[in-house]
Amino acid sequence: MLIFSRTIARITLLEALRSRLIWVAVAAIGVAFGAAQFLSQVAMIEVAQIQVAIMAALLRATGVFLLAAFCITSLVREANDKITELFLSQPAARWEYYLGKIAGCAGVAMVLAAGFSLPLAIYSPAVQVTVWAASFACELLIIAAISIFCAVSLTQVTSAFAATAGFYLLARSISAMQVIAATPITLEQTWTDAALKWIVDAIALAMPALDRMTLTGWIIDQPPAASEISGVLLQTLVYLLLIGAATLVDLYRKNF
Repeated sequence: MLIFSRTIARITLLEALRSRLIWVAVAAIGVAFGAAQFLSQVAMIEVAQIQVAIMAALLRATGVFLLAAFCITSLVREANDKITELFLSQPAARWEYYLGKIAGCAGVAMVLAAGFSLPLAIYSPAVQVTVWAASFACELLIIAAISIFCAVSLTQVTSAFAATAGFYLLARSISAMQVIAATPITLEQTWTDAALKWIVDAIALAMPALDRMTLTGWIIDQPPAASEISGVLLQTLVYLLLIGAATLVDLYRKNF
């Protein structure tokens, strides 16, 4: 990595450390563990499976929220404090700044994925938890990339976070929307049903299938097949490149 990019990445990691993000993550793990213990008391059978399912769902959502909040607030704060202008005034290309920023946020994503997967090892085999953690890391990388894109494009915390949350919820529910669109209420399919199905399918082509990543079933039942793991890795690479290219286009067109 280039020296300027490495410096930006190190500054981002230090910011995450000084902002007490790690302590918030530790507190979230404690809350998820307590909630799993409490809710498992109502279960008569398969208590361990219910505990790990609750913990996995809570930790996954919390990890996405924390990473998105950190990435967005970091970039917006730098822009408001004119730190971004200072960085970009250096004799370095803007893609180097982006590379350093995404590398720093990726480091935070790796720490969150590793930390949030450790409690799950209490209930599930290490191999299955490792696969779940790797998939969670890939999911967080996509969230980091889209968070940076929204922060650069919208420049406001509220709007950027809302756009990121909308992207995540849409990516998580697009498969269900396809099923609903393909099953009209009436027996006779009208042109509006066909148009709606076409629109939903077109949106699905542009969205990552996050609902097929970091599945709870991987740590409760069986780990994914090699083809599923390869699909997760390939999807992550493709969307990192696409979102990164879109961010760079927006970054280069801005006047600092």
